[in-house]
Amino acid sequence: MKIKPNYLALLTISALISSCGLLGPDYTKPNVTAPTNWTSKDSLSVNESTNIAEMAWWRKFNDPQLNGLIESAFANNNNLQMAMGNMLQAQAQLGKVNMGWVPTANIGAGGAIGQMFDGSFTNHSSNPIPSTSNNFNNFNSYGYGIMPSYTLNVFEQIKQGEIATLNLAMQQQAVYAVRLGIISQVSSSYFALLGFHRQLEIQEETLRDAEELRKLTLIQYEKGSISDLKVSALDQYIATIKANIPILKTNITNAENALQLLTNQNPAKIKLDNNFNNISTKNIIPINLPSDILKTRPDVVAAEYQLQLANANIGAVRSMFFPSINLTGALGQGTMNLANLFSAGGDFWMAQLGAAMPFFNMSLYKEVDIAKSKYYTAYYNYVQTVRSAFSDVDNGLSAHDSSTSNYNEQTTALNRAQDIYKNSNKRYQKGAIAYVDLIGTKLNIDYSLANQNKAKMNQLNSLVNLYQALGGGYMAESSLTQVKKFNDGHDI
Repeated sequence: MKIKPNYLALLTISALISSCGLLGPDYTKPNVTAPTNWTSKDSLSVNESTNIAEMAWWRKFNDPQLNGLIESAFANNNNLQMAMGNMLQAQAQLGKVNMGWVPTANIGAGGAIGQMFDGSFTNHSSNPIPSTSNNFNNFNSYGYGIMPSYTLNVFEQIKQGEIATLNLAMQQQAVYAVRLGIISQVSSSYFALLGFHRQLEIQEETLRDAEELRKLTLIQYEKGSISDLKVSALDQYIATIKANIPILKTNITNAENALQLLTNQNPAKIKLDNNFNNISTKNIIPINLPSDILKTRPDVVAAEYQLQLANANIGAVRSMFFPSINLTGALGQGTMNLANLFSAGGDFWMAQLGAAMPFFNMSLYKEVDIAKSKYYTAYYNYVQTVRSAFSDVDNGLSAHDSSTSNYNEQTTALNRAQDIYKNSNKRYQKGAIAYVDLIGTKLNIDYSLANQNKAKMNQLNSLVNLYQALGGGYMAESSLTQVKKFNDGHDI
């Protein structure tokens, strides 16, 4: 008696055998204790419920050129387009996995021709008998039809769908991370470009004043009223100023090229529509609670998705221990006479069902160990990312507050230098002091202007870094992010 296998029972038994880990371990979010408050304080920050991720903070500067550069980078930056391409790939991979639930079908055809020995004739003589047409039968045949097939491991399919979904979400966070970086890089490069231009103006003005002072000092030396040491000191000072000018010009070029690269343009000079003096540094910074960083920073969110992926991979490997169902069939027409190729033949159908599961495969157990070790790594990567995020924000608050204090002190020093010059000018007008002394106080203003300009550049840079640490603005202006499609010639 032929015993037919009960595949439903086989599936049930195998499920019961592996019921301790049907779909892998349940995911539990690591309990990383967030600080209740930031250690560092910022005099310009306030606590509020603003969604920083959606805040276009750069618009507070009311600078159309800065806004336009960021918008251009959103639309044209190559790194952002690559990140979008990776997200599209993950989206397509998810669709492919979902299609795994759908059977496949092939269309096929075949034919055969040959001869068959006549089994009714038996040669009992000792000598072979030459072959004749009576001893062989010619035959030919053909068949064509649809051949569906369905191979599925239900539990593996579920886990692969979960993995593909998590991967898509993680790639979305990668896009957000690139957008966040673009905002910071464009803003810092733009502020640096404005600052270097202003610094160059100050250095050139300082050089003119120093050379004017040297002329007057040289006259005093020629009259014998001073020694040559004062002239030599001025020569050294002038040489230092001249040495700074080419460095500033190089910095300007680097900032321009950085902006051009961020907006996918060739190196070129950038005509500025604004002046560094017009940039206000008194922008209130909204600081939410530390726990909000876990929700807004793309790297933190991506790290958690990575952890969930590692957890799902454990289940994916375990699913390989479950049986795979294989269902195949055929439906079509066939005939044993090739002459009937284009005429109706006999209809036929066939169905086959099978199931198989690993019986002895020790490497699968090691695959589970590998998946667990990857989860271990992803777990501590998530913890480290969270701790780093907290540290970045606290450092950013401290840096911005100290740079603000430094800028305020440099502004105070500049105001005093300007007051000294005004008083000296009044005394010069009355003949109380020489013109050479007045030029000396003017150089003091130049020196204070340079220091204030540097302090302002540092303050703006710390402001940009702080917003990046907070995860500010990457979800703003999302409509400007465009995915460029390739045509058949691979042109954009």
